[in-house]
Amino acid sequence: MLKFAVFDDDGPAKNWSLGHAYLVGKDDLGVGGDVSFEPGLIVCRKPGGESVALGLQFDTGPTGVLTLQTCLLPERDRPYLLDLELARHRIMLLLNKIEEYGLSDLGGDHPVMAGLDRARELFTGALVEGAENGGGVSTGQYSAGQAALARQALAEAIDASERLALLSAERQLSARKRPEKSESEAAGAAGTALGVTVHNDLFSEALQRSIPGVFDFVNSAMRWSEIEKDEGKFSFVATDRWIEWAVRTARLPVTAGPLVELTPRGAPAWLHVWEHDYDALKQFAYEHVKRVVTRYRRAVARWTVVSGINLGDGFSLGLEQMLDLTRLCVLLVRKLQPAAKVVVEIAQPWGEHTTPNPRSVPPLLFAQLVLDAGIAVDAFGLRIQCGEAAPGRTARDLMAFSSLLDAFEQFQKPLHVTALGAPSEMLRTSGAGEGGAGSFPGFWRKPWSPEVQAEWMVRAAAIALSKPSVRSVCTQCLWDSSDGTEMPAGGIVSTDGVPKPAVAKLKELQGVIRGRKPAQALLAPVFCQEPAAVR
Repeated sequence: MLKFAVFDDDGPAKNWSLGHAYLVGKDDLGVGGDVSFEPGLIVCRKPGGESVALGLQFDTGPTGVLTLQTCLLPERDRPYLLDLELARHRIMLLLNKIEEYGLSDLGGDHPVMAGLDRARELFTGALVEGAENGGGVSTGQYSAGQAALARQALAEAIDASERLALLSAERQLSARKRPEKSESEAAGAAGTALGVTVHNDLFSEALQRSIPGVFDFVNSAMRWSEIEKDEGKFSFVATDRWIEWAVRTARLPVTAGPLVELTPRGAPAWLHVWEHDYDALKQFAYEHVKRVVTRYRRAVARWTVVSGINLGDGFSLGLEQMLDLTRLCVLLVRKLQPAAKVVVEIAQPWGEHTTPNPRSVPPLLFAQLVLDAGIAVDAFGLRIQCGEAAPGRTARDLMAFSSLLDAFEQFQKPLHVTALGAPSEMLRTSGAGEGGAGSFPGFWRKPWSPEVQAEWMVRAAAIALSKPSVRSVCTQCLWDSSDGTEMPAGGIVSTDGVPKPAVAKLKELQGVIRGRKPAQALLAPVFCQEPAAVR
């Protein structure tokens, strides 16, 4: 059992929201267990005695309300100080990434190194504060002042690590600039491509005008829940019109999927009747994939075949069934359209779902098992959606995103960010967390707004496209979905076709990718904090 001391402005915390808390083990794999709150303490119970890290949402002050994690920590009787352990992990991550990104030659006056130095001084000050007050390592007693210093160290380390991620992206993008080409050629190139997902609830000229000149390809969501709302009753009209427009009018390549998405948003309601009958579920999935791919195989160049298979969210699949269903869908698409690229999408790629749900499989482990099973996927897709209270969608900082992509590079498979998005307004809290608090979506730097959405998305897209393994980035949705199937306020265009600031920013990014503009101005740090005073 692990315990973490937590403080608020009045001393030991009386309430603490744990709506997004989870445990992480070795190799960044999620661990099952239970995280609860007692006055002044977060208590983590887990099977076995291995070291684990705690991940949770935390108010970092100037850098936002973000989901962060500690280092791997061994069990001990006295509690750890949460602020101190979050700062320790971020400082260690920053040091490791400086070396990994080949930026060890940065001078001491560079903002990254200056921020690292401030973070380390503040971290040391927090340790000294504990010793001077008779607490810290010897007794496990901590003070609010010690927690405040550690929290400042954490904010400095997050700020410096984001600067590092952007600096690395700037240098890598310069090396990956692609020559000016037609949109179709660009999306099919081995280099980078920027796409947008369209749903089926709206179709208008105003929305269509916002796509050309900004995006290289169009992704059709093709949700099973939309195509077959009622069992045996199919509707392709809405999907047909967007694909026909993309192919004939815009002359843009089309990708599609996920075809089989076993999540509450992606699976039709009637399918849940067969939740405990795997053979029936498998047959329904087979018929659905066959029907859709046969209809659109002349128009679609890349299929995202499955998504959410490993979540165990609403469908009680065992590991062998997860892999069997994945294999079935991949093989069927390859049989029906041999030339198509096949992608397996990883939803909730940070793996928070593993702790509360023992049926789920950690994302990195699932990806490895797919490859070990000999399932012939061309690439993995990652859904990166931040700023919603839904599971796996809380706010994350840019270094957390960059580090996640680095972790998936170990499989030596191309990566596609199949859904990148953040809201243009603060979304409501949902549910009830520990201590009586609701599940909060969090935010990056400042509360979500059209401007913050634009700044986060363009930097996240640039970081992704700078990675050698990443082939494309696709925004989660073009417009603010009105049918409840996607993140509220998550579009980059209003429903009447008026672009939000994110469209202009992504268009600037296209100029960087194609070598027309330097990356430095576009990727400069934003909403920067003032350096903290070191005590």
